[in-house]
Amino acid sequence: MSALALSGCSVPKMTIPPDLAEIPVARKRELLVVTNRQFSATQGLEFDSLRSDKMFYCDYGISVPEERKPGEFSFPKTRLDPKREFFVTESTHFDAERAFLDRLNTRLDALPRGERNVVLFVHGYNVSYPGAVFRAAQIATDFALDQPMVLFSWPSAGRLSRYAYDRDSVLYARTALAETLRLLSRSRAENVMLLAHSMGGLLAMEALKRLALQGDRRTLSRLIGVALVQPDIDVDLFRRQMQDLRPYDVDLVVFASRRDRALKISAVLTGGHPRVGEAENIEELRSLGVLVIDTSHAPMGDPLGHMALMRSPALLAMISSGELVERIVSGAPGQDILIDGLSLTGKAALAVAYLPYTLTGS
Repeated sequence: MSALALSGCSVPKMTIPPDLAEIPVARKRELLVVTNRQFSATQGLEFDSLRSDKMFYCDYGISVPEERKPGEFSFPKTRLDPKREFFVTESTHFDAERAFLDRLNTRLDALPRGERNVVLFVHGYNVSYPGAVFRAAQIATDFALDQPMVLFSWPSAGRLSRYAYDRDSVLYARTALAETLRLLSRSRAENVMLLAHSMGGLLAMEALKRLALQGDRRTLSRLIGVALVQPDIDVDLFRRQMQDLRPYDVDLVVFASRRDRALKISAVLTGGHPRVGEAENIEELRSLGVLVIDTSHAPMGDPLGHMALMRSPALLAMISSGELVERIVSGAPGQDILIDGLSLTGKAALAVAYLPYTLTGS
């Protein structure tokens, strides 16, 4: 769910403040964007919810304010408060993918060898284009990413009532996302990390399945991992997707929560079938070779519990420090790992990592 839906405000604009030179920029986050949304005729909106056969390539500088809670972002208001609100400081539209790739390579070249990775983020359902851009900047900042982040923004309607439209848009966008992964594999990135939230997880899996069925081992081999955060995917469909990916050894982790009310609603809308991100099928996911991190006892982060990983200060702190990864890597195959600290009830770990069974050969 988007911050937009929860706030009830109109779609914010991506306009650079006219008096930018006089506005203090606390921290600037650079964000590259690929989208197959249709270009908007509304000044300052950039792209809308309509679908485009053409892919667009952009680069933004985003001011990230210091005075905010981890996991939160706020849209710029007419009277901008730079201490509390995100806003655009730079905006570039590339005429071709080559110029986009050159900009990405310049940022990769500035990193030491061995650390030249890129993170590709795919947002979920009910997200406007500005909401996707500011959310990606928030995640990159709070995850403390040193690597470049690329946002793939697909044509979500950005409205709670347009669930069916968004699911169709996911199917429409899978070719564009697959092409984006191919583009990143041609960059000087040593590896690509794919991070997808909610319905974006369905899009990510469909794009990977497309690459697998086309035998594109070169692109799939560049993936250092795929992280699906509370994915809105039918469990049976996911099983089939994993079967298609099996020959390519794609490392996959699912963050799931039993308290995700948005996914429970999605299950009702799609005929009562469980969703992968509901944490109700952990043993089956492990048998498919998936690492499952159950965040059911972490703070919900939002009223629907659908943004726990993006908005929980405790989880964000573990990710940004590298502690979460270190604990998982140090665990034995097939092990269940309690992740740091107690919940508010004092009876359960903040998260539990369930390592896949297939690593043991069983």
